[in-house]
Amino acid sequence: MKKIGIVGHGYVGKAYNKVFPEAVIYDEPLQIGNREAINLCDMVIVSVPTEPLPDGSLNMSIVEDVVNWIEAPLILIKSALMPGTVDRLVEKTGKNIAVSIEYAGMGKYYVPPQYPDPEDPTKHQMIVIGGEEETATKCAELLWEKMSPTVRIYLNTALEVEIGKLVENTYPAIKVTFINCLFNLAKKSGANFIRLHQGWTADPRVDGMHLRTTSNKRGWKSHCWDKDIPALKKYARDVGANDMYELINKIIELNKKHLKD
Repeated sequence: MKKIGIVGHGYVGKAYNKVFPEAVIYDEPLQIGNREAINLCDMVIVSVPTEPLPDGSLNMSIVEDVVNWIEAPLILIKSALMPGTVDRLVEKTGKNIAVSIEYAGMGKYYVPPQYPDPEDPTKHQMIVIGGEEETATKCAELLWEKMSPTVRIYLNTALEVEIGKLVENTYPAIKVTFINCLFNLAKKSGANFIRLHQGWTADPRVDGMHLRTTSNKRGWKSHCWDKDIPALKKYARDVGANDMYELINKIIELNKKHLKD
């Protein structure tokens, strides 16, 4: 049996401790475990914080520090990353590093079973892993052993997965911003928002997830969204994707207004 290590025992780390109950745990701030034990593992899952910097980008310093000292043959990063990070670290260290989109959430609200379980990755219906093909494949195999045999596995480039993770948190925010705008339209026009909402979302082409707002809970506010959405905005500006930059900038502006409504 392969030995799995987990570095970072926060929300995501604890979720993957459910996937790998026998995992070796290391969390420096919590004073759990030691580096020597981690370096005896076959694969190490990295789930450390990547908090926002003043310019909107995510702070990669903890991820980089952890990757530098890990000596395990496989490193799978579950933290949200600035696009380009894995390729840069592979070139710098020569290590086998992959990155995977994480669907565990912190919303603390009911999620229907057709969507990714916010607390238990073993129930997720897909695995998305990016990196060099051999590295990504080996990481996928170790996760697949603990998940349903019917899970869908997508092997992409590291860059595609890094962007995809930021999109995963930005797209639902666009939906929340839209529904808050619709709420205001209903209010201004004298329409009943619930009747309008229910009639419109009866269309099977409309996915109702993230399309809810109430008069006493407007806009979106989320630890992950609040850091990953500006990060995608920053990346879009850096690569010259001006339309994406303008779109994200607008939903951030509108959300600030909705939170005050």
